[in-house]
Amino acid sequence: MNLHRSARVHYLPARNEEQADQQRVELLEILARRQLSALFQPIVDLQSGAIIAYEGLIRGPSDSPLHAPLQLFKVARACGLSVEVEHLCRRVVLERYAELQLPGKLFLNVSPDMLLQRDARHGETLGTLQQLGIAPEQVIIELTENQPTYDYAAMREAVRHYRAMGFQIAIDDLGEGFASLRLWSELRPEFVKIDMHFIQGIHQDPVKLQFVRSIQGIAEKSATRVIAEGIETCDELAALGEVGVAFGQGYHLGRPHALPLRSIPLEVRRQLDRAHSADYRARSSSGVLYHWQHDGASTALAGVPTHPYSPG
Repeated sequence: MNLHRSARVHYLPARNEEQADQQRVELLEILARRQLSALFQPIVDLQSGAIIAYEGLIRGPSDSPLHAPLQLFKVARACGLSVEVEHLCRRVVLERYAELQLPGKLFLNVSPDMLLQRDARHGETLGTLQQLGIAPEQVIIELTENQPTYDYAAMREAVRHYRAMGFQIAIDDLGEGFASLRLWSELRPEFVKIDMHFIQGIHQDPVKLQFVRSIQGIAEKSATRVIAEGIETCDELAALGEVGVAFGQGYHLGRPHALPLRSIPLEVRRQLDRAHSADYRARSSSGVLYHWQHDGASTALAGVPTHPYSPG
């Protein structure tokens, strides 16, 4: 048995090293051939039913172990190629967004590390936008936290720089990351996305419901708009409507797709209409009526119509 253990101790690192080499070769090939594809998932105004934006997502080759983005970026970090992979992802998403001429804005995933870069590529995103004819005002930089953020002063300065160019800021997966509440306080983003853990089953879980109510209350005080991620059922949708969450994203509203929906399914629209009618009747009977749009400000994004987009 000791000999067997000794053999395994020497065998596994060699095997792991060989696998890492193979993954690096495959990743370099993906970069060289630009073998990444973009998907888009709609973000919906939960009052009007309008698709007001899309989140750009990325996939590796369908027949590759690097197809899933988590594995793709894990290997990129291990190979020291995170910068190259993230810049290519950004370019692919922007090119496809422009090609499809999607209505509404684009949520573009960016890691805090990339936001803080000050090398020659610092203005690459803006240059790409100019080439594609996309105004910075159409893009929301969605900060995706995959490791702790400690230099908050540098983050604030980077966000100020991007806002000055016309971009808006969103924080992804609120409640899930290392210090997402601290990041919200420091950066004061225009949008926060609540992690899907707190959304799934919210209609049956008073703790999740209270968490979302609390986030919604903070958002109203800080002029931040809330996006609920991971909506998968009509019951979850109804619960979020009662809380007053402005926007939603999830399979129930529209799945990520290379050719995404340009209006929500009719049945989902009917669910929203029923929820709003019930909410209005309840408030009317209690003698408490208020406009669903807080502080008189439209929940729609600037420059985006509040009615569903109809192609053609």
